[in-house]
Amino acid sequence: MKILHFQPVLGCIFIILFNYLPIFVQSQNVFVSSRNTNSIKRFDLATGNYLGDFVSPGSGGLSLLQEVIWHPDGFLLVTGRGNSAIKKYDGTTGDYLGNFTTGYALDNPTKTTIWKDSLIYVSQWGTTKTKVVRFNLRTGAFVDEFTSIGVPNGGGHAWDDAGNLLVAQYGDGGNGRVLKFDTNGNFISTFIPSGQLRGPINVWFDAMGTLFVADWTLGDVLTFDGKTGAFKASLISNLRNVEGFDFDNQGNLYLCDWTDNKIYRYNFTTTALDLFTQSGGMVAPNSILIREALVSSTNKVDLSDRIAIQVLPNPTNNLIQFSIQIKEKITGNLFIINATGQKIATISEGTFESGNHIFSLNTENLPNGTFHYVFAAGNGQLSGTFFLQR
Repeated sequence: MKILHFQPVLGCIFIILFNYLPIFVQSQNVFVSSRNTNSIKRFDLATGNYLGDFVSPGSGGLSLLQEVIWHPDGFLLVTGRGNSAIKKYDGTTGDYLGNFTTGYALDNPTKTTIWKDSLIYVSQWGTTKTKVVRFNLRTGAFVDEFTSIGVPNGGGHAWDDAGNLLVAQYGDGGNGRVLKFDTNGNFISTFIPSGQLRGPINVWFDAMGTLFVADWTLGDVLTFDGKTGAFKASLISNLRNVEGFDFDNQGNLYLCDWTDNKIYRYNFTTTALDLFTQSGGMVAPNSILIREALVSSTNKVDLSDRIAIQVLPNPTNNLIQFSIQIKEKITGNLFIINATGQKIATISEGTFESGNHIFSLNTENLPNGTFHYVFAAGNGQLSGTFFLQR
């Protein structure tokens, strides 16, 4: 197995890359779950303009949307409190592809997170089932009810440096708290109690270990010490009912205001909070997903009939492995580019004999975010996406 370390790319290589990159056009889409229209709205990230419904109202029986997330294989996963399974939609067309999860009937599924163990974690708002449930990321098959106790009216998840799972529990909107579980799902403690919080619905960590909590009832984003749970500060205040969040590749934070039907953008450097959009007929937006997509702009030959590439784990937090199955000998190169189209690493190049080839990339010097691998051979190419999150 070959272990590669990230090395800075020199300017001359950038020139070669940019001569090659016209095969790609970068598009940036913002997908927003509109709960009360049972649809997913699509917006342009640069302008905030409404581009249409990406998933049409009620498509596939979608009901009371909660979360829209991107699967590493390039499709959308969507939860709805009116559904008993996670729904699957084509990442290019928005067409319904069927139920993704199997083997377990979810009870009002809400927030969903993919972790480095290649499992998908789902909270439940239900009356009979309230534990956080895990499914296989690749197959959608049920794995287990992970948490040792239920988390009634459960919201979003985040993991600390020790691998403990923190879960936002909305409660009744006035007695919400954040619970902490160990790596085996055993309950440890109430990490942040009621009083400091009222209706927490989402949580996440920054690179410095600060815990951020979006409190629906308060309309605030609050920060806490990620090790002790001690309150630090109120980052954003006076939204009506804040819920869904995501970041663009500039580090700006986007927030859904559930009641005012607006999306806000927060700049951490200037502390400016601006209205991103309120168009498109959103009603109760509660989840936002920003995706940078690379699409072909020329008639490149698809290599998928000759080459298959599997990336594991995906998402990754450090080491990522590329397993390449070659049907017949081919000369080409496998490289990595970031979301802005910059080449950051070459995995392998030369002549590949038929058979299976395994390469590994150490990503310790890369930031969190979205990356694309490209196998190029002559006028042919095969590309895909992987995600780095720590």
